Amino acid sequence: MAKERLNRLKEPRKPFKLVLLKFLKKLTYLFIFLLFAGLIYVIDSSDLFEPKISWEVDGILTIETAQYDQLIKPLLNNKYLIDLSQLKERVEQYPWIARAEVSRLFWNKIRIAVVKHEIAMRWGSEGYISTQGVLFKPNLSIDSGAPIAIVSEDQIEQFYVDFVNYQSILGPLIIKQFERSLIDELTLETNVKVILGYQQQSERLKIFIKAYDQLNGSSKIKKRGIFDMRYPKGFALSYSPQ
Repeated sequence: MAKERLNRLKEPRKPFKLVLLKFLKKLTYLFIFLLFAGLIYVIDSSDLFEPKISWEVDGILTIETAQYDQLIKPLLNNKYLIDLSQLKERVEQYPWIARAEVSRLFWNKIRIAVVKHEIAMRWGSEGYISTQGVLFKPNLSIDSGAPIAIVSEDQIEQFYVDFVNYQSILGPLIIKQFERSLIDELTLETNVKVILGYQQQSERLKIFIKAYDQLNGSSKIKKRGIFDMRYPKGFALSYSPQ
């Protein structure tokens, strides 16, 4: 029995030109994609968008920035997402920095202006009190001839205000050490000690100035004098042992 032949319509063959155009179109898309990907790779690998930090310390633009660069290095890992507030917070954690201002000059150009603490007093061997009355504790000590402060940490703010007031009253007589426990006691650069007590310290210090101006002709007073100003109508003068 003869097999029945199935009559199927043959699909018309696509013109070669049309096939070639479709192929070239896909090839063009692939080329554009590869070009775009390559461009991104080149840009990402280059330093074109690397953050460029300029440092201004106490109002002066500086190129000696190694110590500061190390502070913020962990925050610059993603050069496309740099949080200025995090930079500010990190910089102000550095013990010697009083405050910092961070601004973006351009997308990848950042200016960081810092103001350093200026030492006004030495707080024992643990830290320093700044000219703003702020205690800071750097991880290193430096040679400083600043006056010595002996006071508990929780009293430093008022203590520094009183120190500035006492020094203004004393004028050219320089405070070498200021100790506050139950009473206030000053040691001047001349090694003279002034005991002010715990009240009316400014008034008592003014009385000391008048007395010292009259008595400082004695070298013994200059070197070992102890003025106890806690008396209502005067003071007691004694001498420290040699």
